[in-house]
Amino acid sequence: MESYESNRGRIIVTADDFGLNSQTNRNILYLLSLGKINRVAVMAHGQISPAEVDELIRSHVKLDIHLDILHEFDENKAKRTGAIGRGIDFCLKIVTQKLTIKKVTADWENQIEIFQKLFGKNPDGINSHEHVHLFPPFFKIALDLRDKYTIPYIRFGDSVFMPHHNIISYILHFLRKINLPTCTKRSCVSSGSLVSLDWIENVDAFLANIPEGTTEVACHPELSEDFAKVKKYF
Repeated sequence: MESYESNRGRIIVTADDFGLNSQTNRNILYLLSLGKINRVAVMAHGQISPAEVDELIRSHVKLDIHLDILHEFDENKAKRTGAIGRGIDFCLKIVTQKLTIKKVTADWENQIEIFQKLFGKNPDGINSHEHVHLFPPFFKIALDLRDKYTIPYIRFGDSVFMPHHNIISYILHFLRKINLPTCTKRSCVSSGSLVSLDWIENVDAFLANIPEGTTEVACHPELSEDFAKVKKYF
């Protein structure tokens, strides 16, 4: 418990996918009421009621824009293909021009403007569904929008410090290395490390051995395992 208390101040718990469905929203709002979450990542095109918007505003939590592409997010994560399959699908969209710099720029700007109308302010941070904002050409778009809308935070922490990292963490680490010169030149503000809660097998060990600096823990409270972990450990 001592390790947890001393390290908790360096952990940023971010609940992704607000707006994915009503169950996701209920779970996130419940965890917020317990003081378990530091940031909420909002899908501008998601299912969000006026009452839920009001509850988020009154919580005073940091509200980030959770950018997505083509609005094809699947609320049933169990049906998703693996990381390799999603990567191939993403590359095909690039090759077939379903995704272009121009289209993504216009779409992401629209998502931020929807967020502004919902919450009456700019987002507190930028992240994205499936981490697509770390794809180098799209990362520059995210930084341009960060500057245009004066958004102070962007998800960019390193992802391979965990003892049980997986292929996704290596991909994110590789993308981070590519984007690091741009991020440094443009003075990104982010956490030092990034981990997805479902990568963590032993939460007690994680809390006792987090790296120096801040660590963003991205969680998906629509998943029963993530919901239980956040409620118990954070």
